[in-house]
Amino acid sequence: MAQVVDPQSFDRFALDYDRFVSLLPGQNTAWVLGLGPGGGRALDAGCGSGHAAVALADRFEEVVGLDLSGPLIEIAEAKRARPNVRYVVKDLFELDDGGFDLVYSHTMLHHLADYRAGLRRLKSLVRPGGTVAIVDNVCDLYPTPPRQAYTWPALWSFPHQIRRIGLRDAWFQLRFWHSRPWLAHLLSDRYLSREQFRELYGSVFPGARFDDLGFALAMVWTAPTSHTRPDTQGPPPA
Repeated sequence: MAQVVDPQSFDRFALDYDRFVSLLPGQNTAWVLGLGPGGGRALDAGCGSGHAAVALADRFEEVVGLDLSGPLIEIAEAKRARPNVRYVVKDLFELDDGGFDLVYSHTMLHHLADYRAGLRRLKSLVRPGGTVAIVDNVCDLYPTPPRQAYTWPALWSFPHQIRRIGLRDAWFQLRFWHSRPWLAHLLSDRYLSREQFRELYGSVFPGARFDDLGFALAMVWTAPTSHTRPDTQGPPPA
C-alpha cells in the first residue's frame, strides 16, 4: 500500500522520537486504556517504539506491535520487551494475522495514501464482538498545518515544560520540535477535518462513537457478534 510520506521517515530520528514520546506520558495510551480494554489478543498498528503495546500487555494475553520502521521496532524490543508482546516490522496490508479482540492505532492512518482502505483493513482484523479503537490527528483550518503551528506553541510552553520535566528535558523537547527532520515529517502530513473524519470513519464503522481529544479525534467501534457482518453479506437466498 503506497503511503503519503516516506515510510522510513521515522528512521532518521528514531532515538530522539522515542525520548520525545517518553516525555509525554499517556499521550499514546490514556484514551485507549480509559476504554477498559482486555482479553486475548490486541494489535497496535503503527506501534512506534512500543509505548502503547507494552501498556496493553498488562491487559491482554498477547499483543502484536506492528510498524514499518525497523529502528523504532529495535528500540521497542530493547526497551519495552515483554513475554506476551511480539513486535513486527511489516506493512499493515501484509499482516498475515487476524482475530484480535482489540485493534488499536494511534496517529498512523493519515500516513496512508488510501485512508478508507486502511480503515477497512483494520476492521477486517477484529474478531466478532471485538473493538476497533483509532486515534488520528485532525485539523479544521487546513490539511497541513504550517510550520509555526508547531514551533510557536513549543516556544510558548517552554517555561511550563521546565516546571513539568526540568530544564534538560524541556530543552531537548524544544529542540526536537524545531529540528529539521521532525518538521519535514510534520509538514508532509495531511489531516482530515473533524467533519471529514466523522463522515469517513462513520461510513466504514456504522454506529461508532467519537471522542474529541483536541489535537485529534478518536473513534471506538464494537464489531457485531455475528460471524457474518452486515457489510459483507451477500444477496438473500432466492
